[in-house]
Amino acid sequence: MSSTPAPLRANVRAPTHIPSSPGFSIRHSPPINPSLQATLEKHFGHSQFRDGQQPVIETLLADRPALAIFPTGGGKSLCYQLPALLLDGVTLVVSPLIALMKDQVDALQQRGIAAARLDSSLSTEETFALYDRLRTDSKEKIKLLYVAPERLANEKFRARLDEMSISLLAIDEAHCISEWGHNFRPDYLKLARFAKDLGLSRVLALTATATPEVAADIRRNFNIAESDQVQLSFHRPNLQLRSTPSSEKDKRALLLDRLRKDPTAPTIIYGTRQETAESLAAFLKREGLPARPYHAGLRPETRSACQEAFMSGEAPIITATIAFGMGIDKADIRRVIHYNLPKSLENYTQEIGRAGRD
Repeated sequence: MSSTPAPLRANVRAPTHIPSSPGFSIRHSPPINPSLQATLEKHFGHSQFRDGQQPVIETLLADRPALAIFPTGGGKSLCYQLPALLLDGVTLVVSPLIALMKDQVDALQQRGIAAARLDSSLSTEETFALYDRLRTDSKEKIKLLYVAPERLANEKFRARLDEMSISLLAIDEAHCISEWGHNFRPDYLKLARFAKDLGLSRVLALTATATPEVAADIRRNFNIAESDQVQLSFHRPNLQLRSTPSSEKDKRALLLDRLRKDPTAPTIIYGTRQETAESLAAFLKREGLPARPYHAGLRPETRSACQEAFMSGEAPIITATIAFGMGIDKADIRRVIHYNLPKSLENYTQEIGRAGRD
């Protein structure tokens, strides 16, 4: 009798031991710099850095480009947010998703840090008001500006950047730069030329998933020394990984059994097709569980409402395709279940990394 493997589950629980991780260069932080310590505590409320953060920050402050390959939830954003406060000028952050930009900007503004995003959701009036804030020398002057990579192809925007002092270019999801990356996006290829045209030597490339080929590609594009690549292990000691063999006809019953053990735990269930996301949500609703579907075929306002319901806890269970995830920064996700096998090991690593960030 044959069976198909499913579901794959990332559950939040500490293992009894931590295996070694050959092939990873883990750089622990040196004794903390007093000025960095003060900035870290004042603006971010932390008493110490996580592994890898301080070496990346000190490389940037020394006016060298850097590559940070940290696991999902490993604290990549602090690596440019903190230097942005210590450098003159504006830190330009390239991010692929409006939802991700919104979450980051909202979090920074709540900390009293002048941050903004420039995207298609802004009106003409809001866009011009934003440009005014970029020019001003008041306390309202923006320190971090988030844009999509496509924005940099806009000649008018490029002309406005020429009028500003750009202190740092941070590129999130930097694996998109490489043709070997699993989320390759052609507009990312223009970023290296953009940095050269503006004379930006201080560049930070960030990603959670980069093979050695992708990492080499990123370093070559931005003249990053191999010694300035900081890579942490993808091992997450607070995650328990489980694979359960199951025949297709038994998968739903198995899924239901797992969910009913803790029906309010924030959970993402990944399927490979939009129809799977829809049918699973309908099935779980019939069984009395608060599930909602999310996929690229839904209207933008529906996707936005679904994401907000998940973030607030109103809808703790999301059945989704991989369209759901890259813009999600929810700290208390307790389960990531793969109803179908993910497309690659890189995808799997990135998707399970959304669990247990707290």
